[in-house]
Amino acid sequence: MQKSLLLAFLLFITALPSVRAQGPSARADSLQRLLRVTGQDTNRVLLLIQLAWDRTDDNPLAAVRYGEQSLTLARQLGFRQGECKSLLMLGWAFMRTGNYPTALQTQLQARRLAEKISYPDGIIHADNAIGYAYSEQGNYRMGLRYYFRAKKLAEDRQNYILLTPILGNIGNAYLQAGKLDSALLYTRQGYDYDLRYHDRHSEIGDLSLLGDVEARRGNHAAADEYYRRSIARAQGMPVSYALCRSYLGLAQLARTRQEPELALAYGRQALEASRRGRYAKGVFEASGYLAEIHAARGNSDEAYRFLAVAAATRDSLFSQTKVAQVQALSFSEQLRQQELAEEGALAAAERRQNILLAALVLATLLGGLTYLLLSRRHLRREVEFAQQLQQLQQQRAAAVLEAESAERRRIGLDLHDGVGQLLSAAKMQIGALREELGNLSTPEQDHRFRETMDIVDESVREVRSISHNLMPNALIKRGLVRAVQEFLDKIRQPARLRIHLETIGLEQRLPAAVEVVLYRIIQELVQNIIKHARATELTLQLIRHEGEVTVLVEDNGVGFEVQDAEHPPEAGIGLRNIASRVAYLRGRFNVDSRPGRGTTISVEVPIYPEPETISAGQSAGAHDGALY
Repeated sequence: MQKSLLLAFLLFITALPSVRAQGPSARADSLQRLLRVTGQDTNRVLLLIQLAWDRTDDNPLAAVRYGEQSLTLARQLGFRQGECKSLLMLGWAFMRTGNYPTALQTQLQARRLAEKISYPDGIIHADNAIGYAYSEQGNYRMGLRYYFRAKKLAEDRQNYILLTPILGNIGNAYLQAGKLDSALLYTRQGYDYDLRYHDRHSEIGDLSLLGDVEARRGNHAAADEYYRRSIARAQGMPVSYALCRSYLGLAQLARTRQEPELALAYGRQALEASRRGRYAKGVFEASGYLAEIHAARGNSDEAYRFLAVAAATRDSLFSQTKVAQVQALSFSEQLRQQELAEEGALAAAERRQNILLAALVLATLLGGLTYLLLSRRHLRREVEFAQQLQQLQQQRAAAVLEAESAERRRIGLDLHDGVGQLLSAAKMQIGALREELGNLSTPEQDHRFRETMDIVDESVREVRSISHNLMPNALIKRGLVRAVQEFLDKIRQPARLRIHLETIGLEQRLPAAVEVVLYRIIQELVQNIIKHARATELTLQLIRHEGEVTVLVEDNGVGFEVQDAEHPPEAGIGLRNIASRVAYLRGRFNVDSRPGRGTTISVEVPIYPEPETISAGQSAGAHDGALY
């Protein structure tokens, strides 16, 4: 998958026409010819990056040199994207030499630069490369963390060309970590993307990886098929790493089937593919594998010959590593100097910004002070106006409640003094008429007299009930608790609605205005429950704290959506009326309800001295003896 990702990187960094590769050296020659006729411009930066890419397999040290040249030129030209791409390429080159610390340092700087210049594709490549570096060192958890960051950004940007090799890298990390199901899932997803977006290099690598996954899962037939398809797709392509991997996979399967000759043949093909592609790591692995097989068969001469090849390749890789370490030290120092220069520039810019900010703050303070001095009188007038408006609103609410209370008393007295007295007179006249008739009336007429007297008695009781509801005598004489008890006794229906009343701390009377308003609130809440809640149990609590009275009403009815409380034509109006009464008392009103869960309503009002605009208790007291 490393080669696949590098090739995807090549497509990403350039839009120039590519030269058909006959192998790494042929492509390098073509790029060198283009380089000789290109000036010191951005095209030269991109050509140097391509040339560095081409040498990563056969000569990563040369790749580092070309990458450093492209980085230097990009910085001279102020070509920030070219600088970022050069850093990304150098990170891959250092990774191929096995110098992972420098590779990580380089890729992290590339990522910071990509963020700084708002270059999302560079961030995707950097995260992917950092994930690969961690995975190569066996830290698969960190590797997967960066892979998935790159995957998410690529998906967010819908850049499926960059996403394609990332999925295979995730699959490879899961394979190395021993999580075969996850490895199979992501590698298959990557292979589907390879076919959809025609990424042949990634397709070859994913086929080889699928073979490894199936071999580890014990599905040898499927593994054999994937390896062969990878080899067939690799014909004519500079992908020696995938050929080596697939041939070694076939050799392992043959060895498992006890077919040593076939295993040797596949091993030789892996070695030949690695040599042809100048893939030193593949030469080392294939030679070591062939030496192991010959040693197992007792063929010491052949085993020694292949061990010598492996040793020579190892020495070559070691020499490259030593030289690369020297290059990495020099480059790391360059990176450090670059970071120091950037930090210095950033500190200078921050100092300038602080000076400008201090000047701006000083100017703002002076301007603000001037504004405060000029607008102080205006603000004071606005505050006075707001206070007057609040007072007027309070007076308006008080006037409305006063008018309502006075109207209730007037209607109650009219019913008592007018309708009540008329009904009493009618009852007396009917009784006198009955006595005058004596025995002259028929049984049927006697029955009608009794029905008429019953109707008059019922009317008298109804008028009395209405009078008491409009201004209960108990509220006037004995206070809120007694009035509420009498009100609940009248509506109590044990068979349909069980009512529980609890009172705490209300041994003393409340201010008259508070008692009147709270009584009306309780009436409204209880009537709402009877009309709409379909409840079987109602609990009412009246609790007096220091400086506050709480009314808590709970039912087990059908409930409702609180946000829709203002829309229903009946219950919503009742709740708005309650809210306005609570607002008059400067209290708090809370409704907690959900469909099917019942309703809990709490009202909390402070106990202030009774407002002068309300004289409900005094007005009602003038007629204490007038009501039933």
